[in-house]
Amino acid sequence: MKIFFLSLFTLLFVTACGSEDEDTELSPQIQAETPQEQFYANLASLCGETFEGESTFPDDPDHDLVNTVLKATVKTCTDERIEVDFIRDGNTWHATWILEMREDGLHLYHDHIGEKEYPEGEEPLTGYGGYADDRGTEFMQYFPADDYTAEILPEAATNVWMMEYDPQAETFVYALERHEQPRFRAQLSKQQ
Repeated sequence: MKIFFLSLFTLLFVTACGSEDEDTELSPQIQAETPQEQFYANLASLCGETFEGESTFPDDPDHDLVNTVLKATVKTCTDERIEVDFIRDGNTWHATWILEMREDGLHLYHDHIGEKEYPEGEEPLTGYGGYADDRGTEFMQYFPADDYTAEILPEAATNVWMMEYDPQAETFVYALERHEQPRFRAQLSKQQ
């Protein structure tokens, strides 16, 4: 009887462990030679970690992402794709930052869910972003808007998104500029 229960426990344990997202590797083996690849590898090393904080710009109280708790969780991590869930105030506003290692370099795009209700037949505005440029380092990357972004959001054609991870302070910064002027900035700290 003891063998039966031990076998049952082992089977349940193995089944539970195998039910995680099959795409996620907690430490994917990523070759990192360029600053873009090094940044990607550093972000992948944070898989499963959550960062929490708030916006530091703008100070407009009517802005959706001001005066609220912001959380970013590094969720899916593979050799080619990292997904970071970005949530406001519990779960009332949600986006996913998707970073991919593509043939042309490191690419960021935004998968927006948000809280807006769309009329029947209208799709959520999503997929905007761009490729990292050559200003980046192993801990910071800049992503100017690509042609697709300019096409679907003409007012965002000059957008530049920035992501920065400071391993000493264990902070993550996400920022946006438009027309070379700050538009949004959030500073988040790693949760223990």
